[in-house]
Amino acid sequence: MRDAYSTVEFQEISIKMTKPALHQFIKRMMSQHYSLYWRYDSKTIYLIIELGDYVHELPFKRNADFLTMHAKLLYIYDETLASALEKLLQHEKGTGIVKRTSEGPLYITSYQAGDIESMIEIDGSEKVVMNKNGSMIQSKDDGKTLGPQTIYNMMNLEIDYVLMELHESLRAEDKTKTSLHKQRLKKLVTRREQVKQLLTP
Repeated sequence: MRDAYSTVEFQEISIKMTKPALHQFIKRMMSQHYSLYWRYDSKTIYLIIELGDYVHELPFKRNADFLTMHAKLLYIYDETLASALEKLLQHEKGTGIVKRTSEGPLYITSYQAGDIESMIEIDGSEKVVMNKNGSMIQSKDDGKTLGPQTIYNMMNLEIDYVLMELHESLRAEDKTKTSLHKQRLKKLVTRREQVKQLLTP
C-alpha cells in the first residue's frame, strides 16, 4: 500500500555528496530493508534502489572526491525514500524542487543550497505560501481584497509554477498543454506588470 503521498516529484535536483555522506545514505536505506546496487554507463553511475515492486534509479556524476546526484526529473513512488532524498537536499546543501501530490493539497518546496527558498500549498481555491524569510501569505477566492504587494508575490510564485508545468509539457512534447501553459504564462506576466505599477511610489 502506498503512503498518503502517491508520488513525489523531484525537479532540477543537484546534490554534491562526499563519499562518507553517500555511504551513510546507503547504510540508512539498507537498514530499512531496501536492496541497493550500482549500474554503470559511459558517463553516469546509477544507484538502483529496490523495495517490493518499486525500483528507482538515482543518477550520479563521478568526481575525484565526491559524487553529484543530478537529474532534471525524478519520480519517487515510495515515501520513505522520498523523505530520505529530501533530507539529503537539506543536509548536503543541495538544490532542487520537490513536488508532492496527494489526495489532498499539492505541496511544492524549492531548495537552494540546502535552504528552503519557498513552500507552496495549493488546495482547491486556497493557496498558502511561505517564503524563505518565514512570512506566510494565505488567500481564498472569497471576494476579499488583497494588497498589491501580496498579489505581486503570489503571482511570482504562480508564474514559477506555470514555468515548471511548461517545462514538463515541453519534455513530454505535448503541444496542446504547451500552448495552454504559454497562454497562461503570457496572461500572468501581463497581469504582474499591471500590479507592479501599483507598487511604484
